[in-house]
Amino acid sequence: MKKKRVMELPGWPPEPGGTYDASYRAPNSEQAILRRTEGVNESLITFVCEFEGKEHSYDLDVKNADLAWKVEKLLRANIGKSVLQIGFLEIEG
Repeated sequence: MKKKRVMELPGWPPEPGGTYDASYRAPNSEQAILRRTEGVNESLITFVCEFEGKEHSYDLDVKNADLAWKVEKLLRANIGKSVLQIGFLEIEG
């Protein structure tokens, strides 16, 4: 079975979300540093990244709950890496 990289998932990298504030600059995938995961709701993974001292939330919707939990586990194991770096990681099984 061929392993898949996170960057091969449709929708990766997700865009940062949250409340709009004109003073915030949205990070690109190299600037956004993963700080924590917020969990999985069916096939939707929510995680938080930091850029310039501000937190940005991200939502990634994948094809099913099993895949969502695999990606969430991978995210938890890679706290401190950028969204760009995470894209190169392989998803287990």
